[in-house]
Amino acid sequence: MILNFKVFINMKVILTESQYKNLIKESTQLEYTTEFLDDVTVVVVFEEDPLYGQVKEYFDEYGFGFMVPGKNLIIIDGEILADSPDAKSSLKFIEAHEVTHVLLGHDGPRDAKDELEADLGAYILLQDKGYYESVRILLDHFLERHGVEFDESMLDDIKERM
Repeated sequence: MILNFKVFINMKVILTESQYKNLIKESTQLEYTTEFLDDVTVVVVFEEDPLYGQVKEYFDEYGFGFMVPGKNLIIIDGEILADSPDAKSSLKFIEAHEVTHVLLGHDGPRDAKDELEADLGAYILLQDKGYYESVRILLDHFLERHGVEFDESMLDDIKERM
């Protein structure tokens, strides 16, 4: 089953975490336009989706999500959300991270600097939209992901470039 999730995400309809997880469990794919950047579509694929086998190797290489070059399309691994205690917040963190790669013009292979910048940009996007649980997830993993403590002074350069 393919579910157009645009209504739920962009209109900010309040769903409980259990309602959100039920939507995830009943779907093979969610598709919606990100609220962080016009004209970018997010597709969350699950193992039952025939597309999953084609993109799994990219998840293995790039992580939980990736931007398809030149397509304004972000693909996110729905399997990591299925077991997440806070699936919606995790999804928004991954989504904001990938959108930041687009906003900062990160093309091609990504390095540690690109990943740090994407997390910093995600912090800004999530704060601006009020996704505080997603921000908490980002901050909880910042040190292990980047080897440095988060400091708001790191945001200055990113704010100017976004």
